[in-house]
Parts: sequence; C-alpha cells; structure tokens
Amino acid sequence: MGHQRLGRMPAYRSLPEIIRYIVDGGIPTEAVADQITEFGREALKFALKDDVFIEALWLLIRLPQAAAAKDSPKSLGEIGIDGATPSSVSEILFQYDNAVERVQRRIHQGNTDLGEIARRAGLSALAEGMQSNLPSLWSPSANDVRASLAGLKGTHKFAALAQTFYANFVERVIHYYVDRNLHNMVGPGRIAHSVHDLESFDSAVRRHCNEAALIMRTFARDWLGKNHYRDGRAISRVDARAFSSHAVEKITTELALRRGKT
Repeated sequence: MGHQRLGRMPAYRSLPEIIRYIVDGGIPTEAVADQITEFGREALKFALKDDVFIEALWLLIRLPQAAAAKDSPKSLGEIGIDGATPSSVSEILFQYDNAVERVQRRIHQGNTDLGEIARRAGLSALAEGMQSNLPSLWSPSANDVRASLAGLKGTHKFAALAQTFYANFVERVIHYYVDRNLHNMVGPGRIAHSVHDLESFDSAVRRHCNEAALIMRTFARDWLGKNHYRDGRAISRVDARAFSSHAVEKITTELALRRGKT
C-alpha cells in the first residue's frame, strides 16, 4: 500500500486507549466515539494535503451528477470517466478506480498511504450507495444501474455517501496502524488477550466509526445544497478540498461542544 509511509500521526497515541476501551468494555460509548472522532479529525487534516484523497472525494460528488446529466457520456468524459455511460456496478467501480489511480500515477513522488486508503474507502462507499438504490427482487438492467448512480446526486444521498466515505476512511486508517502492530497487542497482559478480542474489535470499531461520522451528514447535505443546487456551482477539486477543510473545523467544534469547551 503506497511507498511513502504516514509515520505516526499526532492522534496515534490514542489508539491503545481506543482498543482498550472496545476490548475491555465498561467505558461509555460516547467516550469511544469521541476518541475515534478525534483520531479521524487528525487523519482528515493530513489527508487535506493528499491530491489522491481529494480526487476520491471529488469523484463521489461529480460522478452521480455526470451520470444524471442530459449528455451523460460527455459529462462523464469531462471528469475523466472514459466511454459511454457504464452499464453495470462493477464497470462503474472500475471506472472510478481507474480515475483515482491515474492521479496516483501522475503524482507518484508525492503519494502517501492516505491516498490509497481514500481510494479504497471511496470504492466501498460508492458500491454501498449504488446497491442501496438497486432493485432487490430482480437482476438490475443497465438502466437500473445508471439510475442508481444518478440517484446519488441529491443532497441527502450525498450526505450518506460522505458519512460512509469518512467512516470507511477512518476505520482503514485505524487498521493501518493496528494491523502493523498486532504482534504487540495480543497475549497475556496485553491490550487484546486473544485473536477473538481482535475480531470483536473489528466489528466494534466499524460501529463507532459510523457513529463518529454522523456529524458529517447534516454538514455535507447543507454544503452541497448551498454550493451546487442554490449557487449553481460545478463542484471543483478546490471546492472538495474546501469541503474537507470545513469538515475538520466542524468536527473540532463538535468535539469541543461535547467536552464543554465552548
């Protein structure tokens, strides 16, 4: 995964406590969610500097809009998606993956592992969002698939996409560190007493990441509604970076409110 390691982000020191809270239990859910939200805030601050992260987020915004446009193939081409409108979920995911990977190759020297993590988080969020829009009782047609993708362009759907993307991203960053340190975590007198504890950790951290990402929903919905639907902006990569920057501020404010600091 990548060639330029992240190193120890400032929030890395909180990881042992996050793991201990989840494995040992007895700590209120709010405390765990706050720890993970703080960790995610630090990861997002680092990601602001990564063009691959921004591309992954920007395409989640623009891809559904392009699919819904009157001249869909032209609109898709303008954002780097080649060919006719994709006719299957796997094809859409392949095109998304290719578009993000092109940025990775172009700026290879400046890549960080956060970009790769964001690419995978974006793929997962897009797949989940599209599947939720597809018919469940029969195999989807090409029109169903295109409608599913186009249906993600609205403010509420984007809010859900943003939450899923952020939750997936933070979960993967946590595992980036955890998976490299498993040998230090399992055993008598250590954070996790057995491999079963780590399995419990996996499901619990996913749940808490989703809870922590809830604060993104309203902000993401209102941001897209104002900038795209009210002001008529064609969201640029610069706008996507600004969105991420505002998200960091939003998370910081939310954490301060929870802790009674404002």
